[in-house]
Amino acid sequence: MPRLLLLILFSLIVIQCTKSPNSEGASEQGREQHVFILDAIPAHIEEIENLTVFPGDSEPKYSIDLIPKQTYGKTGEPYLTKIFRIVVDDQGRVIILDSRLSDYSTLIHVYNDDGSYYTQLGGQGKGPGEYEHVFGLEAKASKIFVLDFTSQRLNEYSTKDYSLVRTIPLEQWKSGGEFGYVEARNDGNYLLSISDSRSKLGRLETKYLVMDSDGNSVDFEPLIFPAGFRIGVGEVIRPTMPLEFMGRTIRAISDNDVLHTVFTRDFLIKKYDARGNYKSTIYYPIQGLPFNLDVHTPRSPFEPNVRVVRNAFASLDDALPETYPVVEALMVDDENRIWVAVPMDTRYEMFEWWILAPSGELLAKLHRPRDLQFVVKDGYLYGNEVDENTEVEYVAKYRIELTEANMYINQAY
Repeated sequence: MPRLLLLILFSLIVIQCTKSPNSEGASEQGREQHVFILDAIPAHIEEIENLTVFPGDSEPKYSIDLIPKQTYGKTGEPYLTKIFRIVVDDQGRVIILDSRLSDYSTLIHVYNDDGSYYTQLGGQGKGPGEYEHVFGLEAKASKIFVLDFTSQRLNEYSTKDYSLVRTIPLEQWKSGGEFGYVEARNDGNYLLSISDSRSKLGRLETKYLVMDSDGNSVDFEPLIFPAGFRIGVGEVIRPTMPLEFMGRTIRAISDNDVLHTVFTRDFLIKKYDARGNYKSTIYYPIQGLPFNLDVHTPRSPFEPNVRVVRNAFASLDDALPETYPVVEALMVDDENRIWVAVPMDTRYEMFEWWILAPSGELLAKLHRPRDLQFVVKDGYLYGNEVDENTEVEYVAKYRIELTEANMYINQAY
């Protein structure tokens, strides 16, 4: 039943004036109404070892421009419908996960760097090399990894000819709890997330561990992070989804398998080496927009409504937050720059991406709508766009150009 409910959730997701916060220690950031600077660092953060704190009102070192270079899928067949994921492999080819809104089927297309179509990766179905509902797409270590939630397996394809290398059943990685997600690492092993029971209420946790392809544990210290907060909805047949405004942990892995994590309520990035050992933390003392349950808009069909949330918290020791989470997404590019998405509105329609150096210094900021996916590789940004005339989606390649503030020196990457 849980698997069926998650499939329903996936299908439904496919088709779907602020004031200063009341919390003490916060002051309005004059030019940016979507974040607020804390006057003091919270005690639980100040105690973190190897902590580097940057000013909440830090100015970017560079301005950023995206110079158009190429498009993929804008003209000619196959026509793309809804782009859910973009990756670029070691051959320089662009891999696009596309969904047909008519039947929610997914296909994966491979394009050459010059924009010409190369091939389709696998196909719809349950046979060898096929997939149905794809929950993950990655390009690492000369392979393409496709996480097929329906068939509960991970397909691996070679980037040499895009043929199937092997299929790994997810049950091979059973390790207590409920399977959450699997992500390939460049060293040939896999980062697994094991979640609390879907029937558990209150504060949830996720455990991260690393295993090889045979399901054997490798040298990695298991890590446990807060995963969210779930309330009961009083309906047996309806799944209980965690309340995202209560915060959750998100992660990103660098090319050298360094794990970066953020609990979304704080702009606090923790780093762990390839063996799971804690290394350092980057912190910006800012918080998100004010939270008001009365005007809160659920972000998915399965998020409980205001009445259900209010009734649940009336009998809980936990209180509703005063602000929305300040971070929504996280990624690390191939130059180890850290990209952090800060929501610019309570409906999460626009993100301000803070681009940080590996040390944490603010390099630049980039505004992009939430619905526009992107990936950064070899100094280029590959993102989906929408044709204004046909309303068809396609992928555009941009050269990232950084201009040093007040010096007018172009630095192209």
